[in-house]
Amino acid sequence: MTTDAAAPAALDGITVLDLTAHIAGPYSTKLLADLGARVIKVERPGGDPIRGFGPWLGEEPGIERGGSYQFLNTNKESIVLDLKSDGGREVLERLLPAADVVVTSYPPTVAERLNLTPDALREVADVNVLSLTNFGWEGPYRDFALSETVLFAMGGEMFSHGSVGREPLKMGGTASLIQCGAMAAIGALGAVYTTEVHDITQRVDVSLFDVQLNSVDRRSSAIMAYRFSGRINAKPEVAGPSTGAGVVGVFPCADGYVEMTASAGPYWHRFAEMIDHPEFTDPKWNDPEWMNSDEAREEVDVALYPWLAERTRAQIWEAARNAHAILAPLFTAADLFEDPVFRERGLWTEVEHETLGRFSMLGRPYMLDETPWAIRRAPPTLGQHTDAILGEAGYDAAAISELRRKEAVA
Repeated sequence: MTTDAAAPAALDGITVLDLTAHIAGPYSTKLLADLGARVIKVERPGGDPIRGFGPWLGEEPGIERGGSYQFLNTNKESIVLDLKSDGGREVLERLLPAADVVVTSYPPTVAERLNLTPDALREVADVNVLSLTNFGWEGPYRDFALSETVLFAMGGEMFSHGSVGREPLKMGGTASLIQCGAMAAIGALGAVYTTEVHDITQRVDVSLFDVQLNSVDRRSSAIMAYRFSGRINAKPEVAGPSTGAGVVGVFPCADGYVEMTASAGPYWHRFAEMIDHPEFTDPKWNDPEWMNSDEAREEVDVALYPWLAERTRAQIWEAARNAHAILAPLFTAADLFEDPVFRERGLWTEVEHETLGRFSMLGRPYMLDETPWAIRRAPPTLGQHTDAILGEAGYDAAAISELRRKEAVA
């Protein structure tokens, strides 16, 4: 529930100037905001483009109604500045000295054109500047555009995903961009800590591509495998359930799907105990050659699929736990939302929005006992805090009106 927590937040007293847009940058600053930092989101006229992304609350589009924007911008304040104007630039330069860390996500050419590079910002104020770029600030790739698909395709492992003879596959959604934002938040915390302990401010460069190489979807393990053994991963010869090393894959059941792994040896015996099929106790199932045969696959299919079809995910999961077999139900979004265990642990929380009313949102990703995570305020409407932030920066009502007349702020 949205509340002003009585206990101090972990990052109380830290101010973040957020010049990012889209996904990776806003997620990094959201993590800081949810830990208690004051995050001032500087939006361009018209707002962060992520405001134009769904899903839409009540299936009704609108710049305040997108689930992507709402999730990525909890606990922030919003000021609208036209940084191409002299007035907007002046406001930014007044805000910089109060920040502990500035986070940007401009492509290098855009940052140079607008004089918003980390070095340019640090000339105005001695402040930490973390910049997210696609491929870094130097080299022939630095100005290349980037998408989630590009990250997966160039990241080193997409070629081995999918079925033999078919096109490569990537993980769904924006997994790599979210991961990049999480790593950027760690970098920002490192810079802030260094300032507090050693009185040093610095540039922090976060290349989305570099993060992708080191993180999700087996990139780092694939690179390590090549470095140490020369092995390049290939697509599996058999897609889906198989008995190449037991029973492996996703299987249908009465109300959805389950995924199981019953490799040869102890896990196979646990699988056999789970479905209670007497013929699976035959010694031949300890023979790797037999386990790899077409006959073995046929016997497994004949026994397993009817057993699954008669049972729900919950029933199969219980049977697996009793036998200590490796199996999990495939949860849908509805399953996760309704699950009472996850709700009790705080996976979901409620947000009260001034125009959208009350709605559910993902809750804390971790639990801090003494400085709890909390959504203290809903994501800001576009320019909701412009006047208040300008007032803090020393602008009186007349000066604010003049900035608005010149369309430097909104």
